[in-house]
Amino acid sequence: MHSSHSLSDYYESHHASEQIAHKITLAKAEGELLGIAALRRLDLNTGTDEDGFPFYVWDMAAVAQGLATLSVRNLIPEAWHSFFEGLCNMAREIDEAAWTYFFGRAVTDEESLINEERWMD
Repeated sequence: MHSSHSLSDYYESHHASEQIAHKITLAKAEGELLGIAALRRLDLNTGTDEDGFPFYVWDMAAVAQGLATLSVRNLIPEAWHSFFEGLCNMAREIDEAAWTYFFGRAVTDEESLINEERWMD
């Protein structure tokens, strides 16, 4: 038997799926940050690369990129804003200088990308 769904049902379902994906991104960011903090407390992953940067800062950069994308594009559900802020605070506690740099850079990059997308339209 064929079930008929309206276009608005499709869009509503798609929007719900996107919101779930954004929440999963936040949850994964928390896991990454907890892992980074635990490794640092155990004095693991604290070696440096050839440029003198601790290895863990590149993991923080990846988290910063994901969170900046959600933030700049206003994709964080209102109910999760305090959770997002908590993640940023956790990252600052791990390494304030690294977080400030990478998150700020990721925000700037995402804003530039949005402007480029608008220009292309």
